[in-house]
Amino acid sequence: MSEEQPLEDIRVTATAEKKRGRYLGPEQLRTALRTGSGYVCRKCSPNHEGLYDDSEFVMRGTFAGTDLDIVFTVERDRVVVVTQMSQHAESLRGRFYERVGATAADAVAAVSG
Repeated sequence: MSEEQPLEDIRVTATAEKKRGRYLGPEQLRTALRTGSGYVCRKCSPNHEGLYDDSEFVMRGTFAGTDLDIVFTVERDRVVVVTQMSQHAESLRGRFYERVGATAADAVAAVSG
């Protein structure tokens, strides 16, 4: 599987689309995932292997002038934007988050590799 293949088909859920008035529209979300960069991580638990889905990620950054967390999953042949939300005060750094890179392509590679 090519690293870029899932990023060619980015689906936006109804939940993510409903928030377009406050945050980004579907095309802006696709652009953010294809070309944007930020802090990309996934939840993990040092004491409970397999507790969290390894294919779900958060990309935190500034996209189209908006500070945002984009929650997405990487599937075999597509990426699905689950939701978008304002950045929470809590840090995404620490023992319950594994940093995988700076782009959605890094998340795809983490799932593929």
